[in-house]
Amino acid sequence: MHHAAGGKLLGFWDLMSISVGQIIGTGVVVLTGVSISMTGYGAPWAFLLAFGIVAIPTVCIAALGSAIPSTGGNYTYVRDLLGSRTSFFYLSLLIVGQLILSSFAIGFAEYAEALIPGIDLAIVAAAIMILCFVANLFGIKTAARFQTVMVLGLLVSLILYIVFGMAHIEDYSPYTAIPTVMPNGFGGFFAAAFLLRLSLIGSEFISEFGDEMENPGKMIPLVMGLSLAIVVVLYIFIAVVATGVLPLEEIAGKNLAATAKIIFSPTVYVAFIGGGIMISLVTSLNAIFGWCTRGLYRATEDGWLPPKLAAVNRHGVPYIYLTVFFLIGITPILTGMTLDYVAILGNAVGAIFGLFPVFALFNLAKRNPEAYRNAPFRLPLWATKSFPILAVIIYGYGIYSSWGFIGNTGWLLLLGYSTVVLIYIQLRTPYVAQLKEH
Repeated sequence: MHHAAGGKLLGFWDLMSISVGQIIGTGVVVLTGVSISMTGYGAPWAFLLAFGIVAIPTVCIAALGSAIPSTGGNYTYVRDLLGSRTSFFYLSLLIVGQLILSSFAIGFAEYAEALIPGIDLAIVAAAIMILCFVANLFGIKTAARFQTVMVLGLLVSLILYIVFGMAHIEDYSPYTAIPTVMPNGFGGFFAAAFLLRLSLIGSEFISEFGDEMENPGKMIPLVMGLSLAIVVVLYIFIAVVATGVLPLEEIAGKNLAATAKIIFSPTVYVAFIGGGIMISLVTSLNAIFGWCTRGLYRATEDGWLPPKLAAVNRHGVPYIYLTVFFLIGITPILTGMTLDYVAILGNAVGAIFGLFPVFALFNLAKRNPEAYRNAPFRLPLWATKSFPILAVIIYGYGIYSSWGFIGNTGWLLLLGYSTVVLIYIQLRTPYVAQLKEH
């Protein structure tokens, strides 16, 4: 089943632009300031540790994508290797985790306010959410083209920020002393890195386009690895500029607009915020809308959801499911949640559901030995067992470090939601089993 309009397959550059556009978003533009308030001059190093945190799960997903490429990637891996019920539970957590959609829109509005003081943040955030939703109703190829242009503009802007910014930095010694790199100890440093994990995820969603690309076995690991490496280097330099141009107390908790105002002329400043940063937030939003319905589509084929819900429009887009994600994304905007709360809650939920496909790798060699043997990108057997366990330990510590910030209300809501889903799974299972027999 191809969603790709006209059946044209996605090529290397299409995939790179989707992947880079998906990775670069709230992370660098919004969370850099938050990470500086947590770990000071350690922010560039925290990006490096975040790369390590993200690398293990990413390698696991790349190995799965290489062995069993398919549309609906992660959902399919969980279903085939951990069981159908687990995969639907994973999917339901992934759906609620898309609260994070709102962080891109709220971030967009906050940067817009840097250019036009006094605008209504909620109206701007809601408007940009609606725009991306509508764009994606026209199908993936439209979105991919739109994406390529925007990603190029974004990369140019961020490189300019680095080049102009580095010229303003005179002293690099704070980046090499433990007291200035870890002012709040290793705990604070790790908490910052775990939050910055959010700025580096995105490349794994390339596996969602498994059936729609040329040579997925090689393409998935290649695009994932390459796009992640490029972005990390970029981020480290951005964090150096963000911490090195102004005194720390003036930038901690603030977005990149503060330093940009110092290093750029007024015209370039406006181009940087409007043409670079605000566009990056739109690319992330746009890319999520591009892949988010695929798992739901597969779950419907498996009988977990009524077929009517998977209806597609003339562009092949499952518009009802797209609308579900739109409503989840716009809810935090309408209820007035703050950006950092949405980011930290979304990051924690994302860490929980993100472990499901990673754990699917644990069973790959046993459940599908042929696919494991023939994969162009194959991990040794010991790695398929130890990497998932290592990911659980790292993510567990990360979730523990953000527990206090989220507060009991957030966790209780998640628990309530999970309970409802588990009851639904219990009730729906006989129907799914019956469908399999036929």
